[in-house]
Amino acid sequence: MKLEEYEKLYIENFVQRRPRYAVKQPGKKPWKTKKKPLSDRPIKAHLNGQYYVGVLGKWYPGFAVLDIDGKERENAEEIREKLKLSTDNSMLNTSESPNSYHIYFPVSYKDKPPTIKLLNDILQPYAKEQGIEIYPQPNKPIRLPFGRNQKMLDFEFVHLDSWQEKLFWFTKLDPLDLSKIPNQQLSLDINIKPDNGYKISDYEEGKFLYEHGLIEKHSRHDSQFKVLYFLWRHNIPIQNSIEMTWYWIRDKHNNNSEQILTNPRQVKKEIIRQANWIYANYDLSGIYPDEIHNIYKGYLTKSDIERIIHISKAGLPKSKFLFNLIKYCYPRRHRGFIRIHSNFLREWSFRNYQMYIEELQEFGIIKRYGSYKVDSYSKSISINWNFRDTSLAIITDNRAPETFEETIRASYKPEEFRELLIKAGSEYKRAVVTTGRLFKR
Repeated sequence: MKLEEYEKLYIENFVQRRPRYAVKQPGKKPWKTKKKPLSDRPIKAHLNGQYYVGVLGKWYPGFAVLDIDGKERENAEEIREKLKLSTDNSMLNTSESPNSYHIYFPVSYKDKPPTIKLLNDILQPYAKEQGIEIYPQPNKPIRLPFGRNQKMLDFEFVHLDSWQEKLFWFTKLDPLDLSKIPNQQLSLDINIKPDNGYKISDYEEGKFLYEHGLIEKHSRHDSQFKVLYFLWRHNIPIQNSIEMTWYWIRDKHNNNSEQILTNPRQVKKEIIRQANWIYANYDLSGIYPDEIHNIYKGYLTKSDIERIIHISKAGLPKSKFLFNLIKYCYPRRHRGFIRIHSNFLREWSFRNYQMYIEELQEFGIIKRYGSYKVDSYSKSISINWNFRDTSLAIITDNRAPETFEETIRASYKPEEFRELLIKAGSEYKRAVVTTGRLFKR
């Protein structure tokens, strides 16, 4: 990969830019809070070993850290093992102080991304029992990984020198399924089919309002909602979004709101209600902020679409199955094996997924590994695919389109796609009908 792609991958995995961050010079100097969004320059300084940078958590963090202080390495290994962590799904690193360690590991919850609240609800009881801390947290920064004196201790990783190498192997780790951790006390596990409920106009308006403030009278309520929505789309935890929106309306009402002057307490309560509605509604509906949407649900490029159509010989059912498979694999492509639950395979093809997998094995595109039990284990595959630079991904309003139809409409004109079908072996009349069906709104 190019350096730019490594940097993008690092930011996706670990970096929360808003609303603030912290820096620390090497040695026994205190952390200093920087009350502004994190830019690329401090991130690069951290990776180059100039000083440390600490960040707050994201709403969907994607990873967790066991912060172990004042313990021997043997104790750190025992704590790690009790949580069913190993070098297959975690990395043991030194921290700045003696007898201090960070254990980094990716997380999931029943094959879905967990919120920072769910992550802490599950892991905090274990952390208290072991006398350690769990990160990321919404209001307390954690040191970014792979910086100065953050050395790998695992035999498998101890030879890695550059942060790029460490990041590459981190992306190959299997996520720890938090639902498998014993003694959970979770009150909610609702499976609601997601829709495409995000609104482009609200996002763009929210971004503009956050930068410029209220632009007309009697618009505070609606503008607050759009600002909160904009911050949610950036994966910012709910308490931080409330705080940022509260400071925003106080500083940038531009004399277009009387209530912020006459009854600020009521305004604050209203912001809290609006934030709770946005975060709860989208979380339960399985709709994620942009970054997590792309990482969890996947993406692909126009070149991938062309290869998919040719492999499928213009057949739509097979094209859709392969589309979903490659889309799912893109953000997971660095892993040695990619685990895919049969529920996804059934969703991608109502009846024929086993036949499609066998055909793709014959073509040498995928190879299956390991045991499999219906509704219990995921299928593990390796994939032979020419993955493209992620900067070429098909993106609309910062999000990868979810369905095959949406992706085709976002990347082709009707006549262009019709010609692609014909080149792949479709008859002219069938290509016209298929194109018309896909482009019919």
